[in-house]
Amino acid sequence: MTRIKVLQVLGLLSADSSYGGPTVVALGQCQALAELGHRAALLTGWDGRAPAPSGFPVRRTQAWKLSRRTFASLVSPASLLWFQARARSFDVVHVHLARDLLTLPLAWLAVLLRLPLVVQTHGMVIPDARPLVKVLDRLVTRPVLRRAAVVLALTELEAEQLRAMGVPPERLALLPNSVVIPAERAAFAERSPLVMYLSRLAERKRPVAFVRMAAEVAARRPDVRFELWGPDEGELPAVREAIEAFGLGERCTYRGATAPGEGQRILSGSQVMVLPSMAEPFALVVLESLSIGLPCVITTDTGLSDRLQTSKAAMITDGSPGEMAAAVLALLDSRTTWQGMSQVAIAVAADQFAPRAVAAALAAHYERAVAGRSGADR
Repeated sequence: MTRIKVLQVLGLLSADSSYGGPTVVALGQCQALAELGHRAALLTGWDGRAPAPSGFPVRRTQAWKLSRRTFASLVSPASLLWFQARARSFDVVHVHLARDLLTLPLAWLAVLLRLPLVVQTHGMVIPDARPLVKVLDRLVTRPVLRRAAVVLALTELEAEQLRAMGVPPERLALLPNSVVIPAERAAFAERSPLVMYLSRLAERKRPVAFVRMAAEVAARRPDVRFELWGPDEGELPAVREAIEAFGLGERCTYRGATAPGEGQRILSGSQVMVLPSMAEPFALVVLESLSIGLPCVITTDTGLSDRLQTSKAAMITDGSPGEMAAAVLALLDSRTTWQGMSQVAIAVAADQFAPRAVAAALAAHYERAVAGRSGADR
């Protein structure tokens, strides 16, 4: 096996896990690559509080948002200086790319330095008709995507969106996210079961729909408890208003943000995880739930829906509070149903999303980028 020296680039490592899935993916990939014998290092923006992960070299550079409302304003001048000085010492650069002022300039700098570049967009870079975004895409985003040796997509839908952004089809590759299978497991509870929401409190994630679902479940099962975990991105006032309006103050609680790497531990104390998101590319919280045998209720509009419906590893709904509530009750009211789905979930996580298998596929893409077999336009 050829040992590859790879630099992964991530937008933000924060104490509240507010950057979501890309952070979990980057940390997991670096760890799995290191375990396979590759020399993986991570360059990441940093909030000044999150501890450095162990198992591989990490360079944290202070980063902040110019606007509190959006990660698109994320900047880190120190990362540009470090990258310019050190990037040539790596065989390949892998950027977890978003339309922001941190990862996009670093990817563009990799192009200018003529470095083998792999880009992974996590569903964050899709066609956008807003005038300012169109200008940014024409000047920077599209040239970066066209010149990357390999562009990684999570699903066929994302691959189609990236082709619409100008990525040559021969440079596109599908790569699923991975999840570690931990020792802890979720367990069925006859009394006072806990239903969990663990994600950003953002409009697309639909946390208010979770509260409405909770109200319908509570009407049938007064003993069920509900918790919401995740950083607020504008929906917390509406969530609190809905909790009060439905009289769920003693039953439904917002617990705040989670620390990096704490998701599986927190989920393991619950009996069902509900994610009401629409247009969800590939939710890491779903993979984390599968890995501990925690049954999930999700919508038809995610990158995992078809796969999990086929394998019966999750409950797939239309996203309405009524249908989500019915799915939750079907799980909570039947130990047999709950345990059957739990066993399938763990098996699917181990078979389809194991870190070593995904890391081996990723290393092959790195070798392709280094060898220049993509015919990238340098």
